[in-house]
Amino acid sequence: MAPMCKDCVTGFFKEDTPTGREAMIHGLNTYVAEPSSGPPKGIVVIVADAFGWRFVNNRVLADNYARKGNFLVYMPDFMAETAVDPSIMVVIDNFYKSGLWANFMKIFYFFQCFYHFIPFIYHNRDGVTNPRVDKFFSDLRSASATEHLPIGAAGFCWGGEKVVKLCYGDRNTADGKSLIDVGYVAHPSKLSVPRDILPIRRPLSVAVGTRDFQLPVPKVEVLRTILEKKSEVEHEVIVYQDAKHGFAVRGDPGSEKEQKQTVQAEDQAVAWFSKWF
Repeated sequence: MAPMCKDCVTGFFKEDTPTGREAMIHGLNTYVAEPSSGPPKGIVVIVADAFGWRFVNNRVLADNYARKGNFLVYMPDFMAETAVDPSIMVVIDNFYKSGLWANFMKIFYFFQCFYHFIPFIYHNRDGVTNPRVDKFFSDLRSASATEHLPIGAAGFCWGGEKVVKLCYGDRNTADGKSLIDVGYVAHPSKLSVPRDILPIRRPLSVAVGTRDFQLPVPKVEVLRTILEKKSEVEHEVIVYQDAKHGFAVRGDPGSEKEQKQTVQAEDQAVAWFSKWF
Protein backbone atom coordinates (compact mmCIF):
# COMPACT_ATOMS: atom_id res chain seq x y z
CA MET A 1 0.00 0.00 0.00
CA ALA A 2 1.51 3.30 -1.08
CA PRO A 3 1.57 6.22 1.36
CA MET A 4 -0.24 9.47 0.55
CA CYS A 5 1.72 11.23 -2.19
CA LYS A 6 1.97 14.88 -3.15
CA ASP A 7 -0.32 14.36 -6.14
CA CYS A 8 -3.07 13.05 -3.83
CA VAL A 9 -3.58 16.54 -2.44
CA THR A 10 -2.49 18.94 -5.18
CA GLY A 11 -4.03 20.12 -8.42
CA PHE A 12 -6.28 22.84 -9.77
CA PHE A 13 -9.76 24.15 -9.05
CA LYS A 14 -12.44 24.12 -11.73
CA GLU A 15 -14.14 27.44 -12.42
CA ASP A 16 -17.45 25.86 -13.45
CA THR A 17 -20.54 26.28 -11.28
CA PRO A 18 -22.17 23.03 -10.10
CA THR A 19 -25.81 22.69 -11.17
CA GLY A 20 -27.00 19.86 -8.91
CA ARG A 21 -28.62 19.93 -5.49
CA GLU A 22 -28.01 18.67 -1.98
CA ALA A 23 -30.31 16.11 -0.37
CA MET A 24 -30.39 13.58 2.44
CA ILE A 25 -30.22 10.16 0.79
CA HIS A 26 -30.26 7.01 2.94
CA GLY A 27 -29.01 8.90 5.97
CA LEU A 28 -26.12 10.71 4.28
CA ASN A 29 -25.78 14.23 2.95
CA THR A 30 -25.54 13.74 -0.80
CA TYR A 31 -24.87 15.82 -3.87
CA VAL A 32 -27.44 14.88 -6.52
CA ALA A 33 -27.05 15.45 -10.27
CA GLU A 34 -29.99 14.47 -12.42
CA PRO A 35 -30.37 13.91 -16.17
CA SER A 36 -31.76 16.89 -18.03
CA SER A 37 -34.51 14.93 -19.74
CA GLY A 38 -36.26 11.62 -19.42
CA PRO A 39 -35.86 8.87 -16.83
CA PRO A 40 -32.31 7.90 -15.87
CA LYS A 41 -30.65 4.88 -17.47
CA GLY A 42 -29.13 3.96 -14.13
CA ILE A 43 -27.50 5.28 -10.98
CA VAL A 44 -23.85 6.22 -10.62
CA VAL A 45 -22.58 6.69 -7.08
CA ILE A 46 -19.36 8.66 -6.82
CA VAL A 47 -17.01 7.72 -4.00
CA ALA A 48 -14.94 10.87 -3.97
CA ASP A 49 -11.28 11.60 -3.42
CA ALA A 50 -9.97 12.98 -0.11
CA PHE A 51 -11.56 16.37 -0.82
CA GLY A 52 -15.02 14.90 -0.48
CA TRP A 53 -18.53 15.67 -1.58
CA ARG A 54 -18.33 19.47 -1.30
CA PHE A 55 -15.29 19.91 -3.56
CA VAL A 56 -16.33 21.88 -6.65
CA ASN A 57 -14.37 19.65 -9.06
CA ASN A 58 -16.16 16.55 -7.80
CA ARG A 59 -19.56 18.21 -8.12
CA VAL A 60 -18.86 19.38 -11.67
CA LEU A 61 -17.78 15.83 -12.54
CA ALA A 62 -21.09 14.50 -11.17
CA ASP A 63 -22.98 17.05 -13.28
CA ASN A 64 -21.08 15.99 -16.39
CA TYR A 65 -21.82 12.30 -15.81
CA ALA A 66 -25.52 13.05 -15.45
CA ARG A 67 -25.59 15.23 -18.56
CA LYS A 68 -23.48 13.05 -20.83
CA GLY A 69 -24.85 9.67 -19.78
CA ASN A 70 -28.41 10.44 -18.74
CA PHE A 71 -27.60 9.00 -15.31
CA LEU A 72 -28.88 9.80 -11.85
CA VAL A 73 -25.68 10.61 -9.97
CA TYR A 74 -25.27 10.51 -6.20
CA MET A 75 -22.16 11.68 -4.37
CA PRO A 76 -22.68 10.91 -0.66
CA ASP A 77 -20.65 12.34 2.19
CA PHE A 78 -19.02 9.06 3.20
CA MET A 79 -16.50 11.10 5.26
CA ALA A 80 -19.08 12.72 7.57
CA GLU A 81 -17.73 16.24 7.01
CA THR A 82 -14.11 15.26 7.72
CA ALA A 83 -12.78 15.58 4.16
CA VAL A 84 -9.52 17.39 3.54
CA ASP A 85 -10.07 21.11 2.94
CA PRO A 86 -9.23 21.82 -0.74
CA SER A 87 -7.33 24.93 0.36
CA ILE A 88 -4.51 22.54 1.31
CA MET A 89 -3.62 22.38 -2.38
CA VAL A 90 -2.28 25.93 -2.13
CA VAL A 91 -0.37 25.06 1.06
CA ILE A 92 1.27 22.05 -0.61
CA ASP A 93 2.30 24.15 -3.60
CA ASN A 94 3.87 26.70 -1.26
CA PHE A 95 5.66 23.97 0.69
CA TYR A 96 7.50 22.81 -2.43
CA LYS A 97 8.60 26.28 -3.51
CA SER A 98 12.28 27.19 -3.18
CA GLY A 99 13.96 30.33 -1.95
CA LEU A 100 14.92 31.87 1.38
CA TRP A 101 11.43 32.96 2.43
CA ALA A 102 9.86 29.75 1.17
CA ASN A 103 12.34 27.68 3.18
CA PHE A 104 11.64 29.78 6.28
CA MET A 105 7.88 29.15 5.90
CA LYS A 106 8.16 25.40 5.41
CA ILE A 107 7.70 24.63 9.10
CA PHE A 108 4.47 26.65 9.08
CA TYR A 109 3.22 24.80 6.00
CA PHE A 110 4.25 21.48 7.54
CA PHE A 111 2.05 22.03 10.59
CA GLN A 112 -0.82 23.14 8.37
CA CYS A 113 -0.56 19.83 6.51
CA PHE A 114 -0.40 17.94 9.80
CA TYR A 115 -3.53 19.77 10.98
CA HIS A 116 -5.46 18.73 7.86
CA PHE A 117 -4.23 15.18 7.26
CA ILE A 118 -4.16 13.57 10.69
CA PRO A 119 -7.89 14.12 11.41
CA PHE A 120 -8.76 12.91 7.92
CA ILE A 121 -6.73 9.71 8.32
CA TYR A 122 -8.20 9.05 11.77
CA HIS A 123 -11.85 9.71 10.95
CA ASN A 124 -11.77 7.90 7.60
CA ARG A 125 -10.04 4.66 8.47
CA ASP A 126 -11.58 1.56 6.90
CA GLY A 127 -13.30 0.39 10.08
CA VAL A 128 -15.32 3.60 10.14
CA THR A 129 -16.04 4.26 6.47
CA ASN A 130 -16.50 0.76 5.02
CA PRO A 131 -19.71 0.07 6.99
CA ARG A 132 -20.99 3.50 5.95
CA VAL A 133 -20.30 2.75 2.28
CA ASP A 134 -21.84 -0.73 2.43
CA LYS A 135 -24.99 0.54 4.15
CA PHE A 136 -25.56 3.27 1.59
CA PHE A 137 -25.28 0.87 -1.35
CA SER A 138 -27.39 -1.77 0.40
CA ASP A 139 -30.15 0.76 1.13
CA LEU A 140 -29.95 2.06 -2.43
CA ARG A 141 -30.25 -1.45 -3.87
CA SER A 142 -33.22 -2.26 -1.63
CA ALA A 143 -35.19 1.00 -1.94
CA SER A 144 -38.41 0.67 -3.92
CA ALA A 145 -37.72 3.86 -5.87
CA THR A 146 -34.38 2.65 -7.20
CA GLU A 147 -34.33 -1.15 -6.96
CA HIS A 148 -35.20 -1.46 -10.67
CA LEU A 149 -32.21 0.62 -11.79
CA PRO A 150 -28.69 -0.70 -12.41
CA ILE A 151 -26.10 0.70 -10.01
CA GLY A 152 -22.57 1.72 -10.89
CA ALA A 153 -19.86 3.09 -8.62
CA ALA A 154 -17.12 5.54 -9.64
CA GLY A 155 -14.16 5.94 -7.30
CA PHE A 156 -11.30 8.41 -7.35
CA CYS A 157 -8.08 8.31 -5.33
CA TRP A 158 -9.27 7.51 -1.77
CA GLY A 159 -12.60 6.36 -3.18
CA GLY A 160 -10.96 4.21 -5.85
CA GLU A 161 -9.96 1.52 -3.37
CA LYS A 162 -13.51 1.47 -2.01
CA VAL A 163 -14.95 0.86 -5.47
CA VAL A 164 -12.42 -1.85 -6.32
CA LYS A 165 -13.55 -3.72 -3.22
CA LEU A 166 -17.22 -3.14 -4.05
CA CYS A 167 -16.46 -5.21 -7.15
CA TYR A 168 -15.69 -8.27 -5.01
CA GLY A 169 -18.07 -11.20 -5.19
CA ASP A 170 -18.96 -11.05 -1.49
CA ARG A 171 -20.28 -7.47 -1.28
CA ASN A 172 -24.01 -8.16 -1.22
CA THR A 173 -27.22 -7.08 0.50
CA ALA A 174 -28.78 -9.19 3.25
CA ASP A 175 -30.92 -10.97 0.64
CA GLY A 176 -27.96 -11.73 -1.62
CA LYS A 177 -28.15 -8.94 -4.22
CA SER A 178 -24.83 -7.45 -5.33
CA LEU A 179 -24.25 -3.94 -3.99
CA ILE A 180 -23.21 -2.72 -7.45
CA ASP A 181 -23.43 -3.97 -11.02
CA VAL A 182 -20.33 -2.27 -12.41
CA GLY A 183 -17.36 -0.21 -11.22
CA TYR A 184 -15.04 2.47 -12.59
CA VAL A 185 -11.93 3.82 -10.88
CA ALA A 186 -9.50 6.60 -11.79
CA HIS A 187 -6.07 6.73 -10.14
CA PRO A 188 -7.06 4.64 -7.09
CA SER A 189 -5.04 4.99 -3.89
CA LYS A 190 -4.01 2.49 -1.23
CA LEU A 191 -4.32 -0.57 -3.47
CA SER A 192 -2.21 -3.58 -2.68
CA VAL A 193 -1.43 -5.38 -5.94
CA PRO A 194 -2.05 -8.24 -6.50
CA ARG A 195 -3.90 -8.88 -3.21
CA ASP A 196 -6.69 -6.34 -3.73
CA ILE A 197 -7.24 -7.32 -7.37
CA LEU A 198 -7.58 -11.09 -7.09
CA PRO A 199 -11.10 -11.12 -5.53
CA ILE A 200 -12.70 -8.89 -8.22
CA ARG A 201 -15.86 -10.42 -9.69
CA ARG A 202 -17.79 -7.44 -11.11
CA PRO A 203 -17.06 -5.53 -14.34
CA LEU A 204 -14.38 -2.90 -13.75
CA SER A 205 -12.89 -0.06 -15.80
CA VAL A 206 -9.60 1.50 -14.73
CA ALA A 207 -8.10 4.85 -15.74
CA VAL A 208 -4.53 5.51 -14.62
CA GLY A 209 -1.56 7.61 -15.69
CA THR A 210 2.02 6.58 -16.34
CA ARG A 211 3.23 9.04 -13.67
CA ASP A 212 1.03 7.77 -10.85
CA PHE A 213 3.10 7.08 -7.73
CA GLN A 214 0.16 5.32 -6.07
CA LEU A 215 -0.21 2.83 -8.92
CA PRO A 216 3.03 2.77 -10.95
CA VAL A 217 3.21 1.16 -14.39
CA PRO A 218 4.65 -2.21 -13.23
CA LYS A 219 1.73 -2.64 -10.82
CA VAL A 220 -0.71 -1.58 -13.54
CA GLU A 221 0.64 -4.39 -15.73
CA VAL A 222 0.20 -6.90 -12.88
CA LEU A 223 -3.37 -5.63 -12.40
CA ARG A 224 -4.06 -5.96 -16.11
CA THR A 225 -2.65 -9.49 -16.25
CA ILE A 226 -4.81 -10.62 -13.32
CA LEU A 227 -7.97 -9.21 -14.89
CA GLU A 228 -7.15 -10.71 -18.30
CA LYS A 229 -6.94 -14.14 -16.69
CA LYS A 230 -10.45 -13.70 -15.26
CA SER A 231 -12.44 -14.68 -18.33
CA GLU A 232 -15.70 -14.20 -16.43
CA VAL A 233 -14.91 -10.59 -15.49
CA GLU A 234 -15.29 -7.94 -18.18
CA HIS A 235 -12.80 -5.13 -17.74
CA GLU A 236 -10.74 -2.43 -19.37
CA VAL A 237 -7.52 -0.78 -18.27
CA ILE A 238 -6.71 2.48 -20.03
CA VAL A 239 -3.33 4.08 -19.37
CA TYR A 240 -2.86 7.80 -20.00
CA GLN A 241 0.64 8.78 -21.08
CA ASP A 242 2.39 11.20 -18.69
CA ALA A 243 -0.77 11.68 -16.60
CA LYS A 244 -0.28 12.12 -12.85
CA HIS A 245 -2.29 10.87 -9.91
CA GLY A 246 -5.45 12.98 -9.72
CA PHE A 247 -5.57 13.89 -13.42
CA ALA A 248 -9.22 12.87 -13.88
CA VAL A 249 -10.41 15.37 -11.26
CA ARG A 250 -7.79 18.08 -10.67
CA GLY A 251 -6.02 18.55 -14.00
CA ASP A 252 -4.40 21.84 -15.02
CA PRO A 253 -6.90 23.95 -17.00
CA GLY A 254 -3.95 25.75 -18.57
CA SER A 255 -2.57 22.54 -20.09
CA GLU A 256 -4.25 21.40 -23.29
CA LYS A 257 -2.92 17.86 -22.80
CA GLU A 258 -4.12 17.57 -19.21
CA GLN A 259 -7.55 18.93 -20.05
CA LYS A 260 -7.85 16.50 -22.96
CA GLN A 261 -6.97 13.56 -20.70
CA THR A 262 -9.42 14.76 -18.03
CA VAL A 263 -12.22 14.74 -20.61
CA GLN A 264 -11.08 11.37 -22.00
CA ALA A 265 -11.22 9.80 -18.52
CA GLU A 266 -14.66 11.30 -18.02
CA ASP A 267 -15.88 9.92 -21.34
CA GLN A 268 -14.32 6.55 -20.50
CA ALA A 269 -16.50 6.36 -17.40
CA VAL A 270 -19.66 7.47 -19.20
CA ALA A 271 -19.13 4.95 -22.01
CA TRP A 272 -18.42 2.14 -19.53
CA PHE A 273 -21.54 2.77 -17.46
CA SER A 274 -23.65 3.21 -20.61
CA LYS A 275 -22.50 -0.21 -21.79
CA TRP A 276 -23.90 -1.85 -18.67
CA PHE A 277 -26.95 0.36 -18.20
